Amino acid sequence: MVGREATTARDRVFAAPFIVIAIVAVVVGVVALAGSEPRSWTLVLTVIASVIICGPFQLRIGYDRGYPVVGVSIVMLAIEPMHGAPFLGISVWAIGVLISQSIMRRNVVHACYLTGVSTLGACAFVGVRIGLAALDIWFIVAFVLATAAYYSVFLIVEFVRQRTRSASDRSVITSAVRPLRVVVVICIVAAAAILINYFDASVISWLEGDPNVSLTPFVVLLAGSIFYVLAQRSRSDDVEARLHAVVDAAIEFPRQSGEALAGVLRDRAQAIVHADEVELRGGAPERREIGAPVRVESGVDQFLVASGKVGGGTFSRDDERTLSTLAHLATEAARMQEEVDTLEQRANSDPLTGLPNYGAFQKALVEANEHRPYHEGIALLFLDLDNFKKLNDNYGHRAGDELLCAIARRLQRAAGGGDFVSRVGGDEFVVILTGLVSIDQAKDSADQIVAALSEQIDLEGHLMRPVVSAGLAFSSHREIDAQSLVEDADRTMLHAKRTRRQGSVVESSSVSVSSHRSTRLNEIVARAIRDNRLMLAFQPIVDMSTNRLWAFEALTRYVDPELGPISAPSLIARAKSLGLMNELTQQVIRKALDAAEQFRAIEPSVECMTVNLELWQISENQLGPFIREAAQAYPHIKLCIELNERSLRTVTDDLRRDAERLQRAGVLLALDDYGSDDSVVGALVHFPMDILKIDKGLIDNLDDARQREVIKAFQSFGDNLGHRVIVEGIESREMAEILIDLGVRDAQGYYFGRPVTLALTLDRLRRRGMVADIS
Repeated sequence: MVGREATTARDRVFAAPFIVIAIVAVVVGVVALAGSEPRSWTLVLTVIASVIICGPFQLRIGYDRGYPVVGVSIVMLAIEPMHGAPFLGISVWAIGVLISQSIMRRNVVHACYLTGVSTLGACAFVGVRIGLAALDIWFIVAFVLATAAYYSVFLIVEFVRQRTRSASDRSVITSAVRPLRVVVVICIVAAAAILINYFDASVISWLEGDPNVSLTPFVVLLAGSIFYVLAQRSRSDDVEARLHAVVDAAIEFPRQSGEALAGVLRDRAQAIVHADEVELRGGAPERREIGAPVRVESGVDQFLVASGKVGGGTFSRDDERTLSTLAHLATEAARMQEEVDTLEQRANSDPLTGLPNYGAFQKALVEANEHRPYHEGIALLFLDLDNFKKLNDNYGHRAGDELLCAIARRLQRAAGGGDFVSRVGGDEFVVILTGLVSIDQAKDSADQIVAALSEQIDLEGHLMRPVVSAGLAFSSHREIDAQSLVEDADRTMLHAKRTRRQGSVVESSSVSVSSHRSTRLNEIVARAIRDNRLMLAFQPIVDMSTNRLWAFEALTRYVDPELGPISAPSLIARAKSLGLMNELTQQVIRKALDAAEQFRAIEPSVECMTVNLELWQISENQLGPFIREAAQAYPHIKLCIELNERSLRTVTDDLRRDAERLQRAGVLLALDDYGSDDSVVGALVHFPMDILKIDKGLIDNLDDARQREVIKAFQSFGDNLGHRVIVEGIESREMAEILIDLGVRDAQGYYFGRPVTLALTLDRLRRRGMVADIS
């Protein structure tokens, strides 16, 4: 508001001399009319009336419908109202301009300012026309140049005024004006002035039979009337455009709520009424502002206030009505959304605890199952209060309700914002745990939740410790039927409850894990490895300096006929627990190198295939000999072993020697995922390696100068030590271009290709060869 007041003050200072010009011109005109006898009072009054009635007709000279616009009243000076005194005629003309602007603007100060600017322009118009006539310049050219002089004065004054305003307003003239439209307006207005002058000088003089009768006022009035009709047509077009904009807003408002609705309302209002600023605030509009009451948040009454018309003008009655309409539409949209939200909340909430009910839980479970990332697991924790009926019998239902509410509050605190908590029955609750990578992580989270629930509570003066039975079912892959997760968790919870009752152990809570689900998934993974059913997907690694592929990374995939895709982390975790990790890795290496041979048959320049291994697998008593033999069996392919950087914290001297033995056998070693949250510098200098793969987390915001400097440092480190640096996670052309500018040559990511099957990779090589860019 301080900036707006300062701008208003500067506007007043700037407008002062033009207001003086307007007052002087009008006073001179009034005095001249009162102290002398015009040649034709009818002509004088007709000119003033015509200026007034054509005042509303304004022509756009900018890109926007609202600003800037210019009037056409200058055409009324094509005929001098005060014969032989052209500049006195300007004063008479200025009287009409002041009346017209006062009616339109509803602001005397702004009307006087515009009258002063128009008077100055009219002086230029008359001066140029008379001067060129004295030089015997063709009158058509004289009128065109005079009209150009009038509008030039107007635009120059407005441009200077904008330069005195706030920084956000300074470019309004230069950026908004369309030069071609200005030229068209000058031609139109000049043509109208020429026609009026010619019609009066040639046609009317021929029609007038009586020398004492003049039809000149008729010409002026006719011209003014034509412009008035055009003004009404223009106003009709503006009203139609405004109506369309309001209808569009009415369609958009119901789709938004809260802050989003407020933002859309402000943007729409600012665009439609052409305001410098629109805001929602608690106070009513002040001077030079328009506003309307609005409620976009429940229980919060505000005003939608528009401040400052673009260009420094004043708001019209249409602007006020439009703002009121938008405020009403937004209020109704917010009210309807609030009613819908209330109905949805009632339909999906438990009235006692406020938690989502069983129906909402079913929807949330389907959502969590269907829309989780491929590598993330979910778990379902089913909770049941022990001896709840006994509690109701001993202390009453009010105590039972209080306990349920307390359990609900504890669940919400313990589960955190990312997990879904619901009451699905009398004393039964469920928690959907998301973003998991293993069943152990799910078990840890469940234990923490149950421990929080089991803390002592004061229930109407009686201290007690709630005891719950809990069943946990973990899912590492997308379920065909998410209800199976509920059945497993429920079955496990009931089994735990029965076991505890039989053993008479009811003093403490516990979590039981679904053995049925774990056993089932173990069997599936074991069978897949035993029957050699694993598949591989291949993602290209590219040299951005040449825009060509040079390697592929082999990634493990498995799709069970019954369960569908099983995530790679879950597959690896199960293989480890079953003792099948080496067998899985051997299959991957054989299939990857066989695929590389097929790639080379199409493109002989394919030179490297990378495979992910666990650090302990490279030792001599694990897969060290197998890896060397596999590399020697494919002499034209460089086998690269990717070791996760986190695993190198436990590296031993023996493992370091085993790694050097692999290097001597021609096997490349890559340090994978470097730059993740728990990376350590020691891995860069204490372990032999050929390739450093930078984690995608280090390039998630390349606008950050710190990230760019880190990437440059890693590239420089690799160049100095002879390591090849590969940056992972390139997802767009923009990222690739930034990294190229930073000196990065090698990259991997979705922009160059997602991991796809062997058949699709072969098809790509046939169609595109080694070209890396797929955009």
